[in-house]
Amino acid sequence: MIWALLLSLPVLACAAVLAAVLARREPPVRTADGETLRLQLVGYPVGRVDEALARLDAQIAANDVRLRGESEAPTAPDEDAAAPAAAAALALAAAPVGERTTSVAPSGEDATTSGDPAEKPATATADAAGEDHTPRIDWAVADLVVVAAYVGTALHVLSNLVGKVSSGYLSQGVQDHQAFEWYFGASAHNVATLSNPLFSDRQNFPDGVNLMANAAVTGLGVPLAPVTLLLGAHVTFFLVELLGLAGTAAAWYWFLRRRGLVRPAAAVGGWVTGFAPAMVSHANGHPNFVSLFLLPVILDRVLLLGQRDRKVRDGVVLGLLVTWQIFIGEEPLLLMAIGVLVVGLVLLAHRRLAVARMAPGVAIGAAVSLALVALPLWWQFAGRQSYTSIYHPPGGNDLAALWGRATRTIGTDPWASAALSMNRTEENAFFGIPLWLLAGVIVVVLARRPIVQALGVLAVVACWLSLGEEVVLRGQPTGIPALWSLFDELPVLENVLPTRFAMIAIPALAGLLAIAIDAAFRSSLLRDTATAPDIADDDEPDRDGVLPSRDRIVGWAAVIVAAGALLPILPTPLAVDPRPEVPTFFTGDAWRDWSHGGSILAVPPTDIVDARAFDWQLAADTLAFPIVEGYFVGPNGQPDRGGQYGATRRPFSLWLYDVNAANTLTVATDAQRQQFEADLVAWRTDTVVLPMREQTAALRGSLVTVLGEPQQVEDVYVWDVRGLRL
Repeated sequence: MIWALLLSLPVLACAAVLAAVLARREPPVRTADGETLRLQLVGYPVGRVDEALARLDAQIAANDVRLRGESEAPTAPDEDAAAPAAAAALALAAAPVGERTTSVAPSGEDATTSGDPAEKPATATADAAGEDHTPRIDWAVADLVVVAAYVGTALHVLSNLVGKVSSGYLSQGVQDHQAFEWYFGASAHNVATLSNPLFSDRQNFPDGVNLMANAAVTGLGVPLAPVTLLLGAHVTFFLVELLGLAGTAAAWYWFLRRRGLVRPAAAVGGWVTGFAPAMVSHANGHPNFVSLFLLPVILDRVLLLGQRDRKVRDGVVLGLLVTWQIFIGEEPLLLMAIGVLVVGLVLLAHRRLAVARMAPGVAIGAAVSLALVALPLWWQFAGRQSYTSIYHPPGGNDLAALWGRATRTIGTDPWASAALSMNRTEENAFFGIPLWLLAGVIVVVLARRPIVQALGVLAVVACWLSLGEEVVLRGQPTGIPALWSLFDELPVLENVLPTRFAMIAIPALAGLLAIAIDAAFRSSLLRDTATAPDIADDDEPDRDGVLPSRDRIVGWAAVIVAAGALLPILPTPLAVDPRPEVPTFFTGDAWRDWSHGGSILAVPPTDIVDARAFDWQLAADTLAFPIVEGYFVGPNGQPDRGGQYGATRRPFSLWLYDVNAANTLTVATDAQRQQFEADLVAWRTDTVVLPMREQTAALRGSLVTVLGEPQQVEDVYVWDVRGLRL
């Protein structure tokens, strides 16, 4: 805490200097027609808006002429265009029009338009013709370097798992790592056997598991089924985690570049969205919250609906993207929708949204998506093994977690972090003091930009929602009600952990950083070559519209300040522990002689704290046999169809659990033996399997009193119980 405050001082000092540079008034700039304009990076004077828009439209027309290869009379550039370029370009979380668009010409000049299209005849005409004003990104070496840096960071986070994908597991996620590997295996098995992709009976046999009602990531598991079948679910999980982290960062980088921001600004913003503490925390075993690369793509398609008139095509594409995201993760999509709503309301208050123009495309997208997911959603809520809702204990963030340090960050105290979070996979805040202070400075300095206001409001609202029903400070209830208390009983929202609302603040803070860095690169130190003939050839502006040498000083200073604010959230590699060794009985072919279409009862039975049998299944030809019970979410067996983790345990399962916990030989009574045999019949069990380990001696001796002496096959004890079903 103390060192974080000390680190904040130089960050604030540098930010103050940059703020002074960005906010200072420049000498008047004389244009070609003899008029003067002042450079203002925080907005236009109200009385000059129409004049500025007319100049920008003229510049766009000139750029269009150059694109067609026609000649034109020299036009003095409007230096004020640099001011709104960043603000109008980043409609980060919801602005389809308003913060209009930025067109990047091949010559490297940026032309920005803003405001209601109805007020700009030239722009409205272009829109009517169906032109896309969002710049197309031609990936260059610099962009590939940025993406490579994201991949390198993801490899750093997962470095302890490299070379150990099948022998190690992310232990701070408890059994989540194994559970998601099983989901990938279930999707591959369904593809290979042409089975229902929304259901699997490979665990909790014979009742099975409703995959749609679980975070099964079928949207990735099905297309990656060939990888799973060929290389194994362990490799699939690692690839999804690696490409999920790097891909999310790269997708947001692409989105910010599409809004016209300079590369350094987009690179910093993308890194934050991909490697914020919450993302690294969920990487302990939640690939559904790591693979968020579709969200910025969906947002980009929404923006296009307000920029051109291809409503049907753009609406259909939007619907397909939303459908895919639903099959990857519904909850992240819901959280993004809430963030879009908050930002949209702020921009709507500034009259920066053309809702009527967006509505037809959004309606088409919604219709397409609904048509595709109607049956899966019915299956999720009313199909086999579905449930209504599941109880979660109070899951709000501790107030101190908003500025605290996460477990997997440099120089942190992991025990202090653990005291402020639900568990290691739900450290959804932990932004650090320097980042909050820098974000506050950005909001103050650039407060006249509606998108800055919107992102600032989003960060505050998201974190406020994440506090749950009551504000808790360092584990002590304060008695102060939090915002979530107004929404926690609403349908759908009641199943959301409030702590996860803090994740909505990640793109908001990333957007603020990106806007500030972009504004710094477009500051008063920038000069156009047309008005600065003394600039040498090697100082020609690049395609970002900034000078590559001395005139980048302010921009790179802003990058350094942002890097200083991000130091407290730099990730460290995730913890990896060895997996329990898979018996050779399953790694070879011996199991085939003991599996005859029924289930295998792993002893002790699989549950939320012991999922080693998942590895047995994956080793034996990708879920070729089903197991008893398991780790999943399903109905609790009561009339209300409430949800619970794991199966409703039968007496034999409970007895084995108690014997394992006590590690003491227990003799079954005659009544128990009859009940246990009935349980095996209900499970349609072929074989009971117990690995040969010193710590399982009590289990073996106890099972002998129920099933008699076992057979020893390689490194396991086996009981053939098919005869009980005759």
